[in-house]
Amino acid sequence: MKRSLAYGGLVATAGLLAAGLAAPAQAAGDTVPSVILANTNLAAQEIAAFWYGEAKANLIGATPYNVETKVVAKHVSTGGPAADTKPGVVPAIGDEKKAASKSKNVNLPKTTGKVFFIGGDGRPHWCTATSVQSNYRNLVATAGHCVYDTESNSATLDKWVFIPGYYQGKTPWGIYVGKQAFTHYDYDVYEDGDRNYAFVTVYNGVLPESVSADRHYVSKVFRTRAEAEKELRRLENDKTTGWSDLRVVPVTKPGKPGHGHGDDHGHGGGHGRDHDDKNDKRGGDHGHNDGYQIAVTVSEFQSLNRNRDLTGNGPWADGTGASDPVEISRDEYRSDRDSYVSRDGKTLYFRKAVDGKPDEGPGKPGGGKPGGGHHDGPGKPGDGKPRGGQDEAPKDVTPSTDPSTAPSTDPSTAPSTDPSTAPSTAPDQADERKGDHGHGREYKYFKRTFWAKYYGWQVVGKKLAIGLKDVGRLGDNVGGQGLAYNQKLGKPVFVFGYPSGSHLDGNYAYTGQTLKWSYGKTFAASAKEIKGEELVGVKSSFTGEGSIGSSWLLNYKSDRRLGYLNGVTIGLADTDKNNRIDTSVSPYFDGELYGVYKAAANLWSGKIV
Repeated sequence: MKRSLAYGGLVATAGLLAAGLAAPAQAAGDTVPSVILANTNLAAQEIAAFWYGEAKANLIGATPYNVETKVVAKHVSTGGPAADTKPGVVPAIGDEKKAASKSKNVNLPKTTGKVFFIGGDGRPHWCTATSVQSNYRNLVATAGHCVYDTESNSATLDKWVFIPGYYQGKTPWGIYVGKQAFTHYDYDVYEDGDRNYAFVTVYNGVLPESVSADRHYVSKVFRTRAEAEKELRRLENDKTTGWSDLRVVPVTKPGKPGHGHGDDHGHGGGHGRDHDDKNDKRGGDHGHNDGYQIAVTVSEFQSLNRNRDLTGNGPWADGTGASDPVEISRDEYRSDRDSYVSRDGKTLYFRKAVDGKPDEGPGKPGGGKPGGGHHDGPGKPGDGKPRGGQDEAPKDVTPSTDPSTAPSTDPSTAPSTDPSTAPSTAPDQADERKGDHGHGREYKYFKRTFWAKYYGWQVVGKKLAIGLKDVGRLGDNVGGQGLAYNQKLGKPVFVFGYPSGSHLDGNYAYTGQTLKWSYGKTFAASAKEIKGEELVGVKSSFTGEGSIGSSWLLNYKSDRRLGYLNGVTIGLADTDKNNRIDTSVSPYFDGELYGVYKAAANLWSGKIV
């Protein structure tokens, strides 16, 4: 959306502004929207730990952001963007006193790197960005949609960090956590492509000094699962959190929260660390009742009743129980294993020898325990562990063994035992007389389910514990590019970014792993699908999502690795329709952009450690 700017009650045209105003126009009527990304030192520490934790798995596994990447852009021969004030520049860090130099080689700038964040899909992604000059040497510039979430209704992308010089998990100058983001009103409200840019202040950089094992987090106990899931969503959406592997689990024993049975699945496990006892209201909610009885999987029940015969009559652990075995037909059993678990993990199927003679039935003598038959693969006879695996039926069991689809045992609905109508996989009567092993054995077949009492629900997960050291301000470590606005079109610029992905014809020219550059002259362009009516284009073969946010540097000096930021890539296009990306587009940098820049360039961030 394009709007005129009012000064002293008068609406000024571009010509009047150029003639009568010395200062650049301020964006959106002197209103520059800003959003806090991490508002406390603790929040920033946890965000940095999130990316450094788990052997940098989130950094290494991040993928290029794929939002608003390929656009239908065209070269505009008439009209195009126009300056709204006189041309201006902000010198680069260290280049406040101009130094003339020439170089035939192109040395890549240290200022360019990747920004990492959690996208609307909950997964880690990255764009390109660059460090720019500011009063406190703490400012990053990139495309607006690499900061503001245009896909979901969230204000900004989560856990936002900038890593200059990033390469395959390496962070040579540290991680810089975003503190506050600034953009133009028209982009914030209307997603106007002509204002698709953002400036982000960042905290001092940090590097890992020590890495310890991730600590387990256990919340207070909630009365219902819905309450626990609400808390889970709050933690996931809270930008001050640095948790990972968050999930809701039941509490299986009364007493102090965090002291459930503690099995490997985390159901009520842990030791109550990071638990807020002051907020614990479990005693008032649960002290007077006997818990909640719910169905559990075979694996969960086994973890509560270790080394016990799941086909027998107990005794079971306190607060747990099993249904009486229900005898079923050989047709319904549909397996030659001594036991197996339904696909949903909730029903145990098993068989027992009719004569109960030792050493011939399933499991230990007498055929009592599932899992010991010679059809069951590895495992000690009689260890009480059903074979087939939780949530996995053996290969010869069809999906119909799931309780939701298994044949009913009601006589009125049970499948016919007439051999003429029996499933083709069922043994004939002669096979039944011989037994499954060919030893003349006969079996009875059963199924049963299990339950446990739960005393509430908790959110559990991991809290990253990483020692961080301060490495100083961004601009002091890598420098900062200058800024040029209201420049004439037709000037040559270098484009620096991390292109990735393929051309439209499937050719992969870039990997996104290393910083690349292209060179060309700017021209007027438009892309209506992203509301970009007054864009700037440059011929470039950069492909894929990784180049979004790439810096366009005017008057770049290779020996000093400095120039003037005059654009950021917001989209890529195939203008000649040959299925090869040939053009990058950027908003035109005018006085309104300078207004957004100035609002961000004068704010201090500080340290996080």
